[in-house]
Amino acid sequence: MNHEAKSLEIGDYDGNGIPDLMVKFNRAAIQAILQVGDQVKITISGKLIDGRLFEGKDTIQVILPP
Repeated sequence: MNHEAKSLEIGDYDGNGIPDLMVKFNRAAIQAILQVGDQVKITISGKLIDGRLFEGKDTIQVILPP
């Protein structure tokens, strides 16, 4: 499945001193395939502007926005 990121930001979101990448996707596209409560293994990959490749994997839980 390939969903282009809607926006992304780098910051220290968990306060551990290591930069984190936050990626946001088109909500309607994701809601069409996932249900609230689903736990999903995801892989994010791409290329940095200097040409280096990156990849990250995690398991997320689908929640309603606050």
